[in-house]
Amino acid sequence: MPNIQEILWYLLFIFLLALGVWYETCQKSGKEGGEANTLRLIKNFLRNNGYKKQNYLLVNNLIFQKVGYWSCEIDILLLTRKWIYVIEVKDWKAGMLKGNFNDEYLTRSLKIRRWGKHWQERVYSPWFQNETHIKRLKNYFPLANQPNILSIVVFNSPKLGYNLKRNKKLVLQNKFTLANNSIGKGITDVLARYEKQDTNLNYFEKLRKKISQEVVTPNKIKKHRLWVKSVRG
Repeated sequence: MPNIQEILWYLLFIFLLALGVWYETCQKSGKEGGEANTLRLIKNFLRNNGYKKQNYLLVNNLIFQKVGYWSCEIDILLLTRKWIYVIEVKDWKAGMLKGNFNDEYLTRSLKIRRWGKHWQERVYSPWFQNETHIKRLKNYFPLANQPNILSIVVFNSPKLGYNLKRNKKLVLQNKFTLANNSIGKGITDVLARYEKQDTNLNYFEKLRKKISQEVVTPNKIKKHRLWVKSVRG
């Protein structure tokens, strides 16, 4: 018959296993959930507002690389005659995000009701992540003098809260915004606001053609995964 210590170790193992499963669920990629939902909303916006295919380009999971240096994957890129929208989708299910928009890392905290425990982690800021994507996008195509680029970070959960501040001195160089498709001010609202502006995207046709030629191949995906693995150590 097991003793008290063995029972306690067994219960601890079960607790850690359950916590691991819960954490993986919270961290689940947005490719099947939030990303698909965001793509659907963008397509609806374009269709409902009469956008013809020759006037935009919508690409998801766009991978472009400088082999031996870096690899970059953009969740969703929307190109219109007015803006380049670089969209990062996070499918974080719950918690509270805290920090400054211009900090490289944010804090995400959660309360586990079942056990009455508070849990928090330091997460890489999705705005910083998207800033890197834009930097590489500008360098790759090239777009060094293109001001009409907007960084959008999209969430898809009503249970995710924010306590984010803007410092006077921003490290982020590009225009950026936050959208949550579940609690209003989602991706559709952002697109409607910026597409109303009186502005034009330089070299639209040329850029549309170049991006269209960036076909995602199995070899490119393999190289990207190897690069990400090497960076994460």
